[in-house]
This record gives sequence, C-alpha cells and structure tokens, in this order.
Amino acid sequence: MINKRLNSFGEELGELLEFQNINVNEYAERVGTTSKNLIDIIEGRVALSFNMMCNIAFISDIPLNYIYNVEESFKIDNNINSFMKEHDLTTKKLLNKFNYRELEEKYNIIYRDKRDDYAMLEDILKYLRILNPTLLYKPDNHILYKSKNDKPELLALWLERCYRVIQEQDLGEYNKNNIENLINFIKEEALNKRFDKDILIKEFNKNGIFLAIEPDLKGAKIRGAFRVLNNKPAIYITPKYNRYADIYFALLHELAHCKSDFNRAKKGSIVSLENNKSVSDYELKADKTAFNWMINDKEYENIVKSKDYSNLNSFIVYRLAYDGYIKYNSDIYQKYNGLIK
Repeated sequence: MINKRLNSFGEELGELLEFQNINVNEYAERVGTTSKNLIDIIEGRVALSFNMMCNIAFISDIPLNYIYNVEESFKIDNNINSFMKEHDLTTKKLLNKFNYRELEEKYNIIYRDKRDDYAMLEDILKYLRILNPTLLYKPDNHILYKSKNDKPELLALWLERCYRVIQEQDLGEYNKNNIENLINFIKEEALNKRFDKDILIKEFNKNGIFLAIEPDLKGAKIRGAFRVLNNKPAIYITPKYNRYADIYFALLHELAHCKSDFNRAKKGSIVSLENNKSVSDYELKADKTAFNWMINDKEYENIVKSKDYSNLNSFIVYRLAYDGYIKYNSDIYQKYNGLIK
C-alpha cells in the first residue's frame, strides 16, 4: 500500500539545480562533497548530514532550519510509511487510532495543517516525543510496562499529557513515611466529602510526589499509573468516576505501588486499567493494600458477617459493592458514595 509523500530535501535540491541550470559536479565541489554522493543525496539513497546541511545553507539562500525540518519530516514520513505498510493501514486509519480530533480538543495539541494527514501524524509523534510509531508497540516498551491494554496509542497520549502537567510542579522531599501522611489526608478528605484537585496536588507535592489528575481519551479505559522519574515518584489518575471513594481508591492504589513497587517502576510505568482484577500479582496486591487503607480488613470482615450497615461511609460501601455484597446502583451505595460536587 502506497500512502504518501516522502519528499526529501535532496529531491528538492535536485529540482532546484535543474531549474537554475547548475551543474551537479560544480555544486558538489562547492558544498565539499563528491558528485556521486550528491547524486545519491538527490536520489534519496543517502541522508543529508548536518554538516552538509550547513554547507548548503551557507552557499545558498535556503535557511538551515528549513533544510533540517524537511529532512526530519522525510525521516518521520519514512517511519510512518513503513509502519502503515507493515500493518496495512492508511494515514486516516492510523490517525483515528490516536483519536486525533478529541486529542486536539482535550489535550490542546496544535496541528500545523489539518488538511495534511501526514503533518498531523508528525505533530502527534512530536507530542509523544518519538520518531517512529513502532515504539508504541514494543513488548518491553516503558510506556506499556506490565499492562494488558488494547489501546496503546491512547495510553501513550495520556501518559504524555500527565508528564507534561507535572513539569510545572515543585516537590518537597520524599520518604516512605510521607505515604502515611497522604493516606490520613485522603481519609479525612473522603470522609468529610471533600474533593479539591488543586489542594490534593499541593498536598502530594508537599510530600514529595508528583500528581496529575487528567482525563483519558475515549476508549482508553485507564484508571491510573505509577512512575518513578529521576528517582521521584509520580502518580497519575483519571477522574472519570466522579464519586469520592472511586477517585480516592485510585489514589490509594497508586500509593500502594509507591510503597511496594518503587524500584520496579524505575523500569517503566505501572498502569492500572478499568475492571481488570487479575492483570498481575502486584496489581492485586496494590488493590488489597488500598482496600485495607480504606477500611481495616478485620473491621470490614465484621461488617460483612454481621450485615450491620448502620455505620457506613463511602469507603465501606465502595468495598462492599466491589465484593458484590451490595449493588453499585443501590440506594445505600448512592447515598454514601455520592457524586463529587
């Protein structure tokens, strides 16, 4: 399948020399190369070195940044074309994998030319800080570390969005004792039915942890992620479930990873997906730890055995619903785990 464009600067240079009636041998001598090498550049068999770009810019009226940008776009287009050929995709099908319209609206990405699918794909890869779409699908990719996700493009975009958000945050010193501080803070906020994104971020930052609470793109099904960036912990969650216990459970789950999986997360992002109870042992362990932080296991067992629902809160009903003792749409669940105002 032939998709598009693959215009190198060498191709443009060949057309320019022909238009201006400039001899290839003469031009090669002026830019400090051989005629054979220049012909190979013009015909796309050899990539332009940065030194050659500088030489061409020096003896012509062509700006160096223009030459460089054309060559970089050519390399990326080659990568895109190879990927689409391997997976039998058109540019539009590949663009759709990134939810490119929603991406523009939700993450404020700016497309240079919305009429050019290749240009939009280049802009998306630039946003992701990668040169080749194949990097999103490598089995050992740090972006997909230990997650079973069928939308790697959307996951990568969400992780990048969160990464960009936390760049503006200033952290205090981190140590493991800070986790206990944050657990107590979360409990107090939840039990008093308070949720303030800015206050949460400030509290996490004060305790030495980056925090991003950012929506994912449609179809991504992401709950959260834990990363370690230059030895600094970072927690990302999505706010898609607009109830107190839901969002605080997501935070507690990632804090559990922070406590138990700090060194593992240095290798890449540990991603938690929706409704996926058996992704890995450490995901199950993080869930168990988070539930115990919400309500002590012994106390919870007593409630389950006695069926005494007289002293409930959002954390208790969340766990009861998760374990199937009550329904999510029941009056008792709706009453105690209400929507965030």
